[in-house]
Amino acid sequence: MKAFLIGLLLLCPLAAQDSVDPLEDGKALYRSNCAFCHGLTGGGGRGPALAQGAFVHGSSANEIRRVIVNGVAGTNMPAFHMETDELDHLVAFVRAFSGTGVTRPPIPGNAAKGREVYARSGCAGCHRIGGVGSVYGPDLTRVGAARSSAYIKDSVVNPSADIPEDFQGVTVVTRDGKRITGIRVNEDTFSVQLRDPSQKFRMFQKSDTREVIHEKKSLMPAYASLSQDDLQNLLAYLDSLHGEIKAGADVREAEGIK
Repeated sequence: MKAFLIGLLLLCPLAAQDSVDPLEDGKALYRSNCAFCHGLTGGGGRGPALAQGAFVHGSSANEIRRVIVNGVAGTNMPAFHMETDELDHLVAFVRAFSGTGVTRPPIPGNAAKGREVYARSGCAGCHRIGGVGSVYGPDLTRVGAARSSAYIKDSVVNPSADIPEDFQGVTVVTRDGKRITGIRVNEDTFSVQLRDPSQKFRMFQKSDTREVIHEKKSLMPAYASLSQDDLQNLLAYLDSLHGEIKAGADVREAEGIK
C-alpha cells in the first residue's frame, strides 16, 4: 500500500503538468509581459495593436516567435528569453486573438495640414522624422505603425500620462544655483549624464552639484490648447507615419518572463 501511494505521488506532478492549458498559460504570460505595451486585448498602446492580425514582421508562428526572441531593433520591443513551452504558449495565444475584431478606427483630419501644424508648432526642435529634426525626444518616423491612435493623442495633449523610461527628465542644480534640465541618459551613485535640448551630452559628478531632481512631469509641453481642427490634423499626420525601422539600432534585453 505504501509503495502504491509513493507511486501515485510521483505521478501527480506529471499529471498537473499535462493539464496545463496552453492558451491560458499564454494568456498569463501575455498579461505579465506584453499587455503593458500592446494592451490587455491587443488593441495597442506603447506598442502596436496585435489583435488586428496585421503584424509588421509577419503573422506565422515562426515569425512571431522570432520577434519575441530577438526583439526589434530601433523600437521598444525587447528580446525575451524563456522556456520553449512558454514561448510556444505565448505565440499560440497571440495568434489566437489576432484578427478577433479589435480594429483601429480611422483618424479624422487632414494629414497634409497636420504636417503644417507639426512644423508651425516647432515639433522638429525635439523630434525627428526620417532623419530630419532633433534626437532630443522620441523619433516619430514610424509612430503611426508603432503606437495606437489613442496613445498618440494622449502623448500630444497629456504627455505626462506616460513617460517612456528612455525619456525621463532630470534637472541638475549646480553649486552656484544654475539649473540644467535634460533627458537622463545614464545615472549611478556618483554621476548623472543627460542630453540637453541642444542635443549635447553633459555629465555631472553628484559631489559637485547642489541637487539632482528627477522630474515627475514630461519635458514635452502639453498641446491641449490647439484648436480642434489643428489637433485632429496633427493626429492624422502622426498616424500616417509608417517609416522604416532604424537599421542597426540596438535591441535591449527584457528583464525576464514573470
